[in-house]
Amino acid sequence: MVRMQRLMSATLIVFMVFLLQYAWGHENRARVGVRTVGDLEIALYAWGAQDIVPPKKDTHHRPGKAATHHLDVRVYDLGRRIYVPYLNVKATITDLTKRREFTVELEPMIGEWLHYGANITLPHPGTYSILVDIQPPDIARFKHVADVWNSPAQTVFTYEYH
Repeated sequence: MVRMQRLMSATLIVFMVFLLQYAWGHENRARVGVRTVGDLEIALYAWGAQDIVPPKKDTHHRPGKAATHHLDVRVYDLGRRIYVPYLNVKATITDLTKRREFTVELEPMIGEWLHYGANITLPHPGTYSILVDIQPPDIARFKHVADVWNSPAQTVFTYEYH
C-alpha cells in the first residue's frame, strides 16, 4: 500500500513538472518584453486571439476568431508586490513596414492573472512597434496612499509577427 502511494506521488510530481514546463515555455514564447518604469514592471505578451467574456453589463460577446492576436499587458508594482488594478491602459501599434498605426484600449481582464488586454488584428507578418501608455486610475484614495499609482508611464516594445 505504501509503495503504491509513493509510486502515485512520484507519477503526480513528474506530471506536474512536465505540465509546468509546458506552461512556462508557452508563456515565454508569447512574451514580447518586460520594461521597468519607476516602480512598475510592465510586461507585454502577444497570444493568439482569445474568446473574451464581457462583463455582465456588456451584452456583446466578442469572439477572438476575426482577430489575429491578443495583447496582454501586466503592470506589477515592484515595491508593493502586487499587480496594479484600475489603470487606464492603451497600446498604439505601428506597422514599421507601411508606417500605419492604430490605438486600442486595453480593458482590465482576469485570466491566469490580472492584466489589461484586447484582441487585435495585425494586417500582415512583419515588425511592429507597440507603445504601451499607462494612465493612473481615477479613483478615490486614502490620504496616506495619495501618491500610489498616480504617475503615468510609457514604454515601447518591438514585436515580430511571423
